[in-house]
Amino acid sequence: MGRITAVAWPGQGTLATSLAEFADRSRDFPGIGPLPDRSIRLILAPSRAKYDSLTRGRLPLWSEGAAFPDASTIVLLTDKPSGRQTAALRHELAHLALRWRVGYHAPLWFEEGYAAVAAQEWDRLDALRLNWQLARGVRMNLDDVERSLRGGRGDAETGYALATTAVLMLERWGQGRGLAPLIANLPQSESFDAALRATYHVTQSDFEERWQRDVGSRYGWLSLAGALGFFWLALGSVLAALVLLRRRRDREKRAALETEESQMLDELEINE
Repeated sequence: MGRITAVAWPGQGTLATSLAEFADRSRDFPGIGPLPDRSIRLILAPSRAKYDSLTRGRLPLWSEGAAFPDASTIVLLTDKPSGRQTAALRHELAHLALRWRVGYHAPLWFEEGYAAVAAQEWDRLDALRLNWQLARGVRMNLDDVERSLRGGRGDAETGYALATTAVLMLERWGQGRGLAPLIANLPQSESFDAALRATYHVTQSDFEERWQRDVGSRYGWLSLAGALGFFWLALGSVLAALVLLRRRRDREKRAALETEESQMLDELEINE
């Protein structure tokens, strides 16, 4: 399909065509624009075993997509129906776009945060709203984020979310130009720190400190209280409804008993 070559197993033809068309139409990667005019191979793995074989078992069990920029290849796990496959593909395409543009000049947290922003994976931020560590004021640095990205599923979810917030902050700093100035400086900079200095006139340490404060203000106790507040509000509404239902049933039972007692008295008066 165009410049996309899809490799699929029996029964995946329709999905392969759909994803190949989506990949071929993908445009507007933040700060980059369209992908370079290069061929891309998209491999759909129908099972976890096949996915692990194709990726040589180097990825964690929670991984469902992988990009190999040097080989112009993307591998997606498609072992179950999922509405997230296009988002996962966009995420991996963003990895190709970034690596092809800046080479190996970006740290892991920036690469993953960039891909999440490019794929508009805003649901990842939900992992921070109920994060007790952040609510308690625990600060994670960017090295912690990279360790989380390489950890188990729970740690990785937090790592992806934090990486996303860091890239979003850099995008805000770029104002109308977004990430374009930083991405333009990365290929010619000796380090990511040098690119930050050239673009925003701050060191990586300065950025990290400001980012930590930003995360704390957005996802501290107020955010947690808000998220839990919705839960307790919903629970309170259910309990209130149950109480009202119970009271109505009690009134109905009481009315029935009073009617029955009245009938019994009437019968006694007649018998007398």
